[in-house]
Amino acid sequence: MSESTRPRVRARFPIGPWVPGVVLPIAVGVVGILASLLVLQDALLLVGVVLSIATAVRVRSATPWLLVALLAVGQLSRDPAGLDASLSALVLGLHVLVVLVLLARAVPVRSRLQLAALGPAALTTGLVQVLAQVLAALLLASQGRLEVLPAASTVGGALLVLLAGVLVLTRRVDRED
Repeated sequence: MSESTRPRVRARFPIGPWVPGVVLPIAVGVVGILASLLVLQDALLLVGVVLSIATAVRVRSATPWLLVALLAVGQLSRDPAGLDASLSALVLGLHVLVVLVLLARAVPVRSRLQLAALGPAALTTGLVQVLAQVLAALLLASQGRLEVLPAASTVGGALLVLLAGVLVLTRRVDRED
């Protein structure tokens, strides 16, 4: 490829904003630790934090799925009478954790991830999140525990859908040019 054709190739295939690939495993660890702090108690909290760190280091192993299982068991082992808005936060955290794990498995650590590529995953996660938060609100309402509406996570899901829509639309506009 000669120097005269390179600018034209770059003009046809613009590279948008990007983040280093190492951000994804770090985000997996942070979300895992936050979810562990929210749900787990006593000795399980320490296990959850250690498992979150191990998940960030070894994202392509079975460790992330052990963490998800531990968080689910931790929520199930809690007193059902104490069911509150933390259920909505856990639902949001688990969805984000699973999506980040799947992305971190696909994107090499030394690569760059274009933010526009996150659009379809964010759109799907946001749509699932809105439905899951409605179900969580119904569950809380059925037990008379809806003192605190899980509005933050529902609004978060809606904003995620909006952001994904913007990312998908900008990709389509780039393709049409």
